[in-house]
Amino acid sequence: MSFPARRNVLALVLAACGSIGAADADIAFQSPSGNIRCDMTRGAPLAVQCNLGVDVQSYTNRPASCDGDWGTTFGVGQTGRGQLVCVTDDVLTQQERDVLPYGSSAILDGITCQSELSGVTCTNLEGGGFEVRRAAQRIF
Repeated sequence: MSFPARRNVLALVLAACGSIGAADADIAFQSPSGNIRCDMTRGAPLAVQCNLGVDVQSYTNRPASCDGDWGTTFGVGQTGRGQLVCVTDDVLTQQERDVLPYGSSAILDGITCQSELSGVTCTNLEGGGFEVRRAAQRIF
């Protein structure tokens, strides 16, 4: 079976299940539009990072300490607030990912990322996280 066919089968399975998760594996997904790409990594300081592949940004004031791309990559850990990530090596845009259908969730170690037509929202158990949407982004 070709990769596009496998991707479509996985998307159908995910749509039927309503969520994806992996007890022993990391999760990498993208929105159906392909504009949002996310990695969920067990044991990392930022357990989830998502990159918004558009130039419209809500956060444009790059800190002096950031020598990379700023304003389009968001992250959240197991605890605390969501945050902007200074990106110097953008692996989030380089890897193929399975599509997380609209209305579905990816869950890893208590962090949930919900895919919706308007974008992706990721939240930890404390309520910290971020929303990434084409029109605007928000950390909380």
